[in-house]
Amino acid sequence: MNVLTIGNQKGGTAKTTTAAALAVLLSRTGQPVHVIDMDPQASLTAAFGQADSEGLLYQAMSQRGALPVVRLSDTLTLTPSSIDLAKGESQFVSETAREYLLKSCLEKTELGQGSTVIIDSPPSLGVLAVNCLAAARALAVVVQPGGFELRALAHLEQVVTILKDRVNPALAIVGAIMTNCQTRRSINEQVRQEMKRLYPDLGQVRSDSKMLYATTEGSILQLKACNAMDDYTEVLNRLMEVCPWLKGN
Repeated sequence: MNVLTIGNQKGGTAKTTTAAALAVLLSRTGQPVHVIDMDPQASLTAAFGQADSEGLLYQAMSQRGALPVVRLSDTLTLTPSSIDLAKGESQFVSETAREYLLKSCLEKTELGQGSTVIIDSPPSLGVLAVNCLAAARALAVVVQPGGFELRALAHLEQVVTILKDRVNPALAIVGAIMTNCQTRRSINEQVRQEMKRLYPDLGQVRSDSKMLYATTEGSILQLKACNAMDDYTEVLNRLMEVCPWLKGN
C-alpha cells in the first residue's frame, strides 16, 4: 500500500497543515487520496470541518477493525480522530504486535482503487507514532526554522533506523519540508543548509495567514490560491520525483 507519513516528534512544526495541504493538492490531480488523523488533538480533522464524536478511530484500533472513512470530495476521504485516541498511548503498549495495529486496520479498510494514504502522526515517538511509521512506505519530515529543530531531527533519525531494522524495513525518510518561513530571516537559510546535510530538501513553505484561517475555520478543502498553497504545490512536485508512486497507477 502506498502510504506517506508526515512526521516530527516536535510539536508546532505545521505538520498537520502540511498533511492536509498535500492531501488536498494531490486529490485535485484526480488521484484518490485517503488522509488519516493519528493525532489525538484532532487538528487535521478540524481543518476539514469534521469530528469523531464517537471515538471510532480508537475503537477500530482497539478491535483491529476497519478504519472509519468520511468522504470529503470525489477523490478525498478522511479517517477523523478524537481525544479518545489518547487512551491508546498507554493501552496499546501491552497489545500483541502493537506496532502493526494501524497497518492491520488499514488493510481491512475499503478505499478507492489505487488510493494514496497520507498519515498525520502525533508530535511524539510513542506507540501511536510508531504505528504511523510501521504502516508507511515513506516519511516526510516537517521542520520549522529554529535552534532546536536539528536536535529533534537527529533523534528522529535514530528511531527510524531502529524501526527499519526491527519493524518496517521498507520505511525511508524521503526528505524534509521547512514550514512557516518568514522573508528576510537569515535563520531560514541556516536551518535549511544544516537540514540538507541530513535529508533531501523538499522545499520551503511561507507563513501565510490565509492558510492559518482555512485550517482554523475547517475550510482547507476550499482554499485555492495563496502563498502557502503555491509552495506546497512545489513540495508535492518534489515529493512525486522521489516517490513516483504518489502519481498513482
